[in-house]
Order: sequence, then structure tokens, then C-alpha cells
Amino acid sequence: MDDICEIPDELRARILKCNSIAIWPIDENPLSDSYQTARYFQDRGWKVYPVHERCERILDEPCFREIRLIPDDYDILLLFTPSEQLADVINFVFNADYVPPIIWTHVGIFDQISHDRLVEAGISVIMDQDLRELHRKWVEG
Repeated sequence: MDDICEIPDELRARILKCNSIAIWPIDENPLSDSYQTARYFQDRGWKVYPVHERCERILDEPCFREIRLIPDDYDILLLFTPSEQLADVINFVFNADYVPPIIWTHVGIFDQISHDRLVEAGISVIMDQDLRELHRKWVEG
């Protein structure tokens, strides 16, 4: 993983003030990165919005079949979508009533066109980084 200094200080400070996260897609397997990340933030008091097409509940939270069905605003959208599907996912995000201020993609997920499109829209975006591990380092630092 790259050095945590690559995340701008201003964005790190904003993330440390966040308290809600949508995770798309979340895996129902408790050993998966998406599930473990959701658990990590839930254990720290964050509101977690799991997005899953088939599950009704994960981590005792109701699942949303689509991002646009989340009824509340949230701070971060964390994507575990394969890179080749990222452009389509970003289209879903832009077609929703609410676009989160921070979009983050997990390790191994990067698409330059999607990145540039989000930046042009004024959205803070970090790609190809492990949010859970960075957050842990920032908090436990």
C-alpha cells in the first residue's frame, strides 16, 4: 500500500469527521474485505448503508438494492466494484438524487476516466486504497 501521506491532509481531516458510509457492493461473507470494512466502521459508531442486490440485511442493517434507494445522505461511498464496471457505477451515482461528497474505491480498483469525471464534478475521490486500514492508522496513529 502507498504511504498514507498521499491522501491530502484536508481530505483526511474531513474523513475523520465522517460518521456514515455506503458500501457497494457489500459481500455477505463475514471474511470478505467489504464486510470487514463495514464492521470496522459500524463498530466505531458509523451508520453503514450496505448495498446488495439480493440480501435483506447485513450486519443487522437493511440492505439497499440500488444506491439511489438509500433514504439518507451519507458521507462516503466506498466501492468494491471491479475496475471495468466503475464507469457504469459512476453513472448510477450521478443519476441518484444524492451524490456523496467523497467516493473511495478499494485496493485494485481504478479507472482514470471515472476518476477525472468525479473530480470535474467537485467530488473528492480516492481510488485503489484501503480505507479501513488508512482510517485505522489515522485514528491509532
